[in-house]
Amino acid sequence: MEAGARVWIYDNKSDDAWVLAEITSRSETTLEAFQVSKPSNKYSRPRIKDKNNGDGDEVIELKYEGVELANTPLSDEEKGEGKDNDMITLPHLHEPAILHAIGERFDQGKIYTWTGPVLIAVNPFQRLPLYTSEILETYRRDGLLRSQGMGESTGTKLGPHVYAIADLSYRQMMAPERKSQSVLISGESGAGKTESTKIVMLYLTTLGTAHVGDEGKTEKDGDLSIMTKVLQSNPILEAFGNAKTLRNDNSSRFGKFIELGFSRSGTLLGAKITTYLLEKVRIGFHASGERSYHIFYQLLRGASDEQKKRYNFHDGDTHGIELVNYFHYTGQGGAPSLREFTDEDGLQYTLKAMQSLGWDEAKIDKVLSLVAGMLHLGQVNFDSVENEAGQEIAVIAEPQILANAASLLGVNEDKLKA
Repeated sequence: MEAGARVWIYDNKSDDAWVLAEITSRSETTLEAFQVSKPSNKYSRPRIKDKNNGDGDEVIELKYEGVELANTPLSDEEKGEGKDNDMITLPHLHEPAILHAIGERFDQGKIYTWTGPVLIAVNPFQRLPLYTSEILETYRRDGLLRSQGMGESTGTKLGPHVYAIADLSYRQMMAPERKSQSVLISGESGAGKTESTKIVMLYLTTLGTAHVGDEGKTEKDGDLSIMTKVLQSNPILEAFGNAKTLRNDNSSRFGKFIELGFSRSGTLLGAKITTYLLEKVRIGFHASGERSYHIFYQLLRGASDEQKKRYNFHDGDTHGIELVNYFHYTGQGGAPSLREFTDEDGLQYTLKAMQSLGWDEAKIDKVLSLVAGMLHLGQVNFDSVENEAGQEIAVIAEPQILANAASLLGVNEDKLKA
């Protein structure tokens, strides 16, 4: 770190946390620098001892507090050649270098970046033309040629993409060893895990059903393909397990482990989805501006007049208040609408998915009855009265509400009351 060298300096007062600076002087105790984009901002950082334990021996490296060396910027030509695709090639790989590299690519509309075998994705919070059938076919063809030792199909290496991760897992599964593969998708709320999971499933099911016609039918005319059934499970999982949070309109409030089964020839045989750690507390409480699970709002806003009568959703009882704001379990957060789609459309999408999985009308009605029963159960209130002994006891304020809940849930009213 000599005078004139560029470094990243941590600044907790800056919006970017790390700012690019140029060293003006350096001594045994202090480093002086100024911000490149705003030279009037001066920085002085003390020298510290950074302790790292390696192989059981303590290694002491002298460095300056909150200072990291900056990498030499790539030229436009180098970026055009894809040299910024993989951060593992950076001479200095640390927090500011990672943030800067990902940020630069994001500004160019590139949301995917490699760091070795790991793919980093940045949620653009908008629809991008990155998942067309043409792009999927490009990665499929490229993966097929590489698996046969014939190199890249386009003559140049394709850029980082979630399709590349899915293709690699499929090709390694189909290698002579026939080893099972795992794809781990992780990130904070709103990072795009749900969408990435659906994209990976779409790619893998597409590769596993290459023999199925474009119509998505199996040999038995009229039956939906395994691929379609696997993908149609997503709307149901999202309806019952996803909710709007302050950061994300479609946040998964549960974990899931999805297993796709393939034959030795690579044909998709079926799928198994294991769910766990559902945020059950969200049913009874959610913060202002948030929502409970989508299915409650879909049913209240999308139900037909016949369904409203069937599930005891009587608009006349709400005194002009929208049903979703009338029910306690859905109205706590103000029942905000979603940006991407309406709850009315969401219900039709969910019902279509249920039918695609072979659910008959009786089963669908039972499931929706349970949802409605939960909503009515949330309406049960208690009054305090004195019994014959002069003691205060709690009694149900409106017994008919409990009766509605018990009927829809399919349980005995007296046992539910007790």
